[in-house]
Amino acid sequence: MLAETGVFGVALLQMLWALLPRFALALLLTGALLVLFFSGVKERVRRHVTHWDSHLRELAGRMRYRTPGDEASDRVKWTWFFRFWTNFASAPSLSFWSLFLPFWAWHRALPTAPNAQTAFVSVAHWVLPGVCYAGSMLLSFVLKRVFKRVRPPREGQAFGYKLKDPSFPSGHSLTSFCFWLMLAVVVCATGALPFLGALLFAPFALSIPLLTGWSRIYLGVHFPSDVVGGYFIGLVWCVACLLAFPFLLA
Repeated sequence: MLAETGVFGVALLQMLWALLPRFALALLLTGALLVLFFSGVKERVRRHVTHWDSHLRELAGRMRYRTPGDEASDRVKWTWFFRFWTNFASAPSLSFWSLFLPFWAWHRALPTAPNAQTAFVSVAHWVLPGVCYAGSMLLSFVLKRVFKRVRPPREGQAFGYKLKDPSFPSGHSLTSFCFWLMLAVVVCATGALPFLGALLFAPFALSIPLLTGWSRIYLGVHFPSDVVGGYFIGLVWCVACLLAFPFLLA
């Protein structure tokens, strides 16, 4: 089994290396288009964005505090849940699932495949959510440093008070959206689940990034527009990945 696992590791690295040129080109073009788009529209929508940011942050505050502005009235159970959820959607969790999915699928394919290499080729589509996630991490890192939006003000010792990186886009929202949307696409496109199962899985998968985005607003570490921007960027990047790697779903 150890030798077979080694074959899986080598096959995974070989595939990622083969995908790298398309990945780099798709990432470069997507990043450039997003920078041009947001640079062109930000002044036109700033007033509307500020209005809705204020409205939704006020709504999140009412949800979190029994008495508005009084931190002593924090609804502790809600806050505990959203702290847990925002960490569940963080990089370590998504990195684990990105590696676990192709390994799990390969292990299931082994008994009926002629060899370990063939088994990996037959389930290569499970690599796509992780590839999409990796690109979203890079887009988040670059776009934050391009737009340099200051995060919402936070009280000392509040959750996320040590965060120093820029606010736009919400990295948690962007990466979670990319991973789970692409996973839903893979499940539906490859027939990994029966029709009814795929039909139920898609809204379940999309509910995870939606809840992740709200957790970032609830905890006060992002403006709502950071979250919506993360979803938009994620959608564009998912489409770019599908255009760059259609053969993974063949």
